[in-house]
Amino acid sequence: MKKILIVDDSAFMRGILKHILSKKYEIVEADSGDKALEQVKKEKPDLVLLDIIMPEGDQEGVRVLQEVMKTNRGAQVVMITAVGHDAIIKQCKKLGAKDYIVKPFDEKLVAETVEKCLGN
Repeated sequence: MKKILIVDDSAFMRGILKHILSKKYEIVEADSGDKALEQVKKEKPDLVLLDIIMPEGDQEGVRVLQEVMKTNRGAQVVMITAVGHDAIIKQCKKLGAKDYIVKPFDEKLVAETVEKCLGN
């Protein structure tokens, strides 16, 4: 079973994503950028769903993406963003993010994006 790391400071948002994905995937969670980086090293997830905006700073997710890509160029990372963050999304794609998911989540779109990235 493939493993997905969900990174979001909101337990509610992590819960929604977990509900959508836990039938097909093993789920691990992190609620901050630093915990996300620890989990990436420890759990070696097949995919990371990474929130851009977290309490550590408006672009904490971008910092985490940069760190993940430094240690694993082939990492599969999908950014989670609110509507209207087009410039940040472009920056994340340049840094190596595979795709992005916009909040509020469309369950079908989340599943399709994950499957596309994991090649299911």
